[in-house]
Amino acid sequence: MKYCVKCGLPESYPKIRLDAEGVCSFCRFYEQHQAGLDDYESLHRLFLAEIEKAKEKARQNRSPYDCIVGLSGGKDGAYLICQLKKVYGMRVLAYTFDNGFSTDFGRQNCERLKKAMDIDHIYISMKDSELTKFYRAALKVTRNFCSICFHFMHYHSHLLASRFGIPLIVNGRTRSQIYQNALEEKGLEPFELSHSLKAFEYQMFGRLLDKLEGNSCVDFLPDAEVTSLSYFTYHKVSDEEKMAYLEKEIGWERPKNAKPHADCWAHAAAEKLFLDKNGFPLRAGELAQMVRSGELSLEDSRKILEEDRRLYQSPDPEVLDALFERVGMK
Repeated sequence: MKYCVKCGLPESYPKIRLDAEGVCSFCRFYEQHQAGLDDYESLHRLFLAEIEKAKEKARQNRSPYDCIVGLSGGKDGAYLICQLKKVYGMRVLAYTFDNGFSTDFGRQNCERLKKAMDIDHIYISMKDSELTKFYRAALKVTRNFCSICFHFMHYHSHLLASRFGIPLIVNGRTRSQIYQNALEEKGLEPFELSHSLKAFEYQMFGRLLDKLEGNSCVDFLPDAEVTSLSYFTYHKVSDEEKMAYLEKEIGWERPKNAKPHADCWAHAAAEKLFLDKNGFPLRAGELAQMVRSGELSLEDSRKILEEDRRLYQSPDPEVLDALFERVGMK
């Protein structure tokens, strides 16, 4: 097996190409655009311009909110909600998609934030029979149920924004999540901003969206026009800085272990399914991007991936059983 000499991604990684020097196509794209993507002064000006546009549009719409933000109880959404309200003076509506996978950790931190920041917060739920139907289909076809959570979370954020006349959705995607698979500027923030659900999901799922066009099972809300911004595209903040800030400002609690996604009890199952299908851990792409940007050394990235492989190769069987019971599969 060959690996990129810079970021460590394997040659089996989707859409990867290794050149004659052993450098992957994702590294080459990032090298080409790094100066602009790391120019936080210019990026912040872009962010401020969109914030002011949203405030003006909300006034025109007579909307009670300037923006809407998804909240699971994790650090990213909580941090940006605090910043949007306290630093940028935004009227924020927070919402949580109740998918049946939330943990006590996540729910408790949602309540802490809501009380500390005095914001409106909506829980969104679907008919369980409808939701589990999509989960079963995703598990059978792709062995990935996280994409269903992503889709309906984004679907309901655009639906709520449309109903309340909210012009802006701000999300907590990290830079490593956004740029991990970037090969072109099309559909990539900040080169292009999305103003619809389909455009935003193109950023996440790429040309898979073209295959779903016209499929009756997927509603892209064609009449819902709303801009999406990824907060951490425009702000350089480490995970430690986010957690320290939240502890001080709202009494937010850190997860009791270092495992990712402490707000989802089924995450270990998602890791196991992904590892079995792809042969490498779920966050391989994100860690590779952190190596490209200098946030992490290649050696440390390899150590983390080795630990992920050890941890998720044989997760607690009760978690897997609970997942399949949750979605109605044996």
